Amino acid sequence: MSDDENDENDDPKEPMIRFGDQWIPAHDVWKKMETATVVTDAIDRFNTGFPQLATADTRSIVPLVRQRLKDIQLRMPKSDAESPDIGPLAKELLDAMSPEDAIEVLQEKHEVEIELGQLIQLVGETKYLDSLAREAGDFELNRISPKQTAQLWNEASRPAPGGGLWSEEKIQKLLNGER
Repeated sequence: MSDDENDENDDPKEPMIRFGDQWIPAHDVWKKMETATVVTDAIDRFNTGFPQLATADTRSIVPLVRQRLKDIQLRMPKSDAESPDIGPLAKELLDAMSPEDAIEVLQEKHEVEIELGQLIQLVGETKYLDSLAREAGDFELNRISPKQTAQLWNEASRPAPGGGLWSEEKIQKLLNGER
C-alpha cells in the first residue's frame, strides 16, 4: 500500500486538502489558492484587455489553473458524535434566505454550529450559487449595482465560484445565469 493510500484511510483531525499528491491542512492551502485565483484573474484580464500581447501560454493557463482549483479535494474530520442529517434543512433554508441567515437559523433553532464553508459543502455549490443569484437579483431590483454587491460579498468573505474575490463581472455572470 502506498503512502497516499495510507493517508486516505487516516482520520484527519482537521480539514485537509489534497494538493498534488499530499494532504495538507486546509488553513495552510487557503492563501495559496486565493493567490493562484487572483493571479489567474489578472492574467485573464490581461488576455482580454490586450489580446495582441497575449501568448498561447497565457491563454491556455487560465482554464487550466481554474480547472485544477476546482479539482482540489477536501477531506473533513469525522465528528465524534452522530449528528443528524441537516442537508435537506439547510437546502430548504437557502431557498428562502441568505447563507448567513441560514447559518444563524441552524445555530439558534437547531443547535448546529457550522461555518459558511461547511454550509457550502453540505448543500453543494449549485444551491449556494442559486441563493446568491436570488439575492443579487433582489439587490439589482433595489438599485444596488453588481460592483457594490461584489464589495458587500467580499466584505462578508463569501467564496466566489472558482475561488478568488467577487467582481462586478462575476456578479453579472451570476445574474445572467452563468456559473
